[in-house]
Amino acid sequence: MGILTVRAPDSQQAMEEVLRRLGPEAYILSTSHRDGLVEIRAARDLPAAPPPVPRPVRKDDPDAGEAGDFRRLILSGPSAGAPREAPPLRTEPRVQTFAEMLEDRQRQQARPALVAERAWVPPPPATDAADDGLEALARQLLPSRPAALPPRLAIAGPAGAGKTMLALRFAALMMEERPGAEPVILAPRIGSEPADARLRHWTRLLALPLERPPLDGIGQALLPRPDPWRPEILDLSGSPGMTPEALAETGAKLVLALPADLSPRALRHWARAPAGSLICLTRTDLWQPGRAELAALAASSLRLGWESGGTGVVDALWRVDADRLGQWAEAGEVQGEERS
Repeated sequence: MGILTVRAPDSQQAMEEVLRRLGPEAYILSTSHRDGLVEIRAARDLPAAPPPVPRPVRKDDPDAGEAGDFRRLILSGPSAGAPREAPPLRTEPRVQTFAEMLEDRQRQQARPALVAERAWVPPPPATDAADDGLEALARQLLPSRPAALPPRLAIAGPAGAGKTMLALRFAALMMEERPGAEPVILAPRIGSEPADARLRHWTRLLALPLERPPLDGIGQALLPRPDPWRPEILDLSGSPGMTPEALAETGAKLVLALPADLSPRALRHWARAPAGSLICLTRTDLWQPGRAELAALAASSLRLGWESGGTGVVDALWRVDADRLGQWAEAGEVQGEERS
């Protein structure tokens, strides 16, 4: 059995190389960070248990035989107990889980490890002055407190918005902010369509259970009551026809994944979601939303809770605050000048 070692700048690139060379059924033996790179050791099959290491023998040992091996000592009398059987050898290697990797990362940093490490700044309080400018936009668009992680959330949005990757990032954030939590990914299916290879591969890497109930039977696959220690994340990538009414019946909080480069008109179309839903802007590493896009989001009466960017799972999901809106507005003006 050959072991493949892959090093890449981030976990996604490393896993894509493992997926390309070994296929989706590969076993992840270990995941570590070395010299600023992510290192993954993987194999097609589990390695066999190593043979026991023989005990070194001294020639002058009185218990050693002519061939150098130890003679069996035979004890007699009432004090001699039955010989104990040696514990069975492990048949599978010890594989570091994603949760253990997060714990190691927390110990190495000597501080609480958060996927969303950016400090959250609340929107400015309302004043008697006329509401205009960025402060008014922040009061209208941002929640009054940091976006919370519900025990059951659903992710919807247009095709190509990165909903599946966002589901994994929310799972990673839940595992870091709530140690001991065991998220489960639910990807409702229509008919007997197979699971996406990337989805199966990523959930396997994070040691997350993946369930694919039929769309019309999603209610039976959920827990009777949402459990914060077993949070459920619904990836609605394969369920574009799920209505807001049907989603409300599941008791899930909706996160609307919207690419940051959508036009204001498209934003208004996709932001028709149930009250209390939160927006997550994706691909913010590729495009900075300007004032026009932010104003279109604010006109939807929904709140902007998250942003997501980059290619990895960890350190790729942040809560949006007032300072971040200001950075986007400034970057949007620069982008507009460059395009004109």
